[in-house]
Amino acid sequence: MTIQFALAPLFVQVALTFFVLIGMSLHRRRAILDKKVKAKDIALRQQKWPERATQFANSYLNQFELPVLFYVLTLLVLF
Repeated sequence: MTIQFALAPLFVQVALTFFVLIGMSLHRRRAILDKKVKAKDIALRQQKWPERATQFANSYLNQFELPVLFYVLTLLVLF
């Protein structure tokens, strides 16, 4: 097994994480600019975001749960 072959899934997972982060940022920004949420409604981490922005936020948080084990296992395969 080559190193590139072993690292390809890891880089795809990292790219997915950045894609979800950018999507979350865009949806939250749009919600603020469209005045769907106010700063006082979200100041203390209250969940007042629109549904689509919340879906992206939940997906982003999930990227730091099980995929972390995937990163570790991929690195262990290399060594």
